[in-house]
Amino acid sequence: MKPLRVALLQILPQGSLEKNLQKGIKACEEAKKAGADIALFPEMWSSGYDMPKDPEEMRKKSVPADSDFVLAFGKLAAQLEMAIAITFLERYEPFARNTLVLFDRYGKKVLTYAKVHTCDFDEERNLTPGEDFYVTDLDTAEGRVKVGAMICFDREFPESARILMLKGAELILVPNACPMEINRLAQLRGRAFENMLGIATCNYPNGQPDCNGHSSAFDGVAYLPEMTGSRDICILQAGSEEGIFLASFDLDMMREYRKSEVHGNAYRHPKKYGILVDERIEDPFVRGDYRA
Repeated sequence: MKPLRVALLQILPQGSLEKNLQKGIKACEEAKKAGADIALFPEMWSSGYDMPKDPEEMRKKSVPADSDFVLAFGKLAAQLEMAIAITFLERYEPFARNTLVLFDRYGKKVLTYAKVHTCDFDEERNLTPGEDFYVTDLDTAEGRVKVGAMICFDREFPESARILMLKGAELILVPNACPMEINRLAQLRGRAFENMLGIATCNYPNGQPDCNGHSSAFDGVAYLPEMTGSRDICILQAGSEEGIFLASFDLDMMREYRKSEVHGNAYRHPKKYGILVDERIEDPFVRGDYRA
């Protein structure tokens, strides 16, 4: 099986829905020319991660999941024969959602994910959080692969990637809109290592407020039989500039590794983890803006 190639579209928004649509189409076309099987946008591409505080303005800025903007990428996916993970501020009740939709290479919508861990300490407190994490069996030109999604802040909760692994995910797509510094990159590395899966993260480049590029990909394979010691599971880290960056995931190697290594679901003891679903929050973690 050939490597699965994920294009990280580290591009700047253009200030309007129509301009973002046109730039997004062009970026996907370039990704296909580069040989991508999947194209991944940064977080909330439809608005360039712009969320008005006024509820009516927020509604105007949001787009339905069946809007022309979203469906255009389904048509494009079929035309290019390439999966596309488009992100957008979704019109939803009672409040908008931060959403990713994955279209397969035939243009079929195979995954819809809304951000579970909304940033309630900031503007995202005005959004409706997602309810669960989902995995789809994605048909690509290189074969089928089980794909899930997290969005930005989801990364900071180990449970997000763990749930996706337990649901069968081999690859997690992560749209992002924040500074990717050493600690956040370490979180992604950890999620890939401990779950033995691939993680592809796409961030906005320099020029977008509070963003710095450094989109990345980790394949989760820390050890190989022919190697002494460990290998670096980071297979791509972009710079801060705008561009399209292609990460190649060796699925055969990743799958073989999962059969023999000790992480993932190999040696867990779920009966001992009951406290993980305890909803009590005690000092020093009590926050006034927390939403259950």
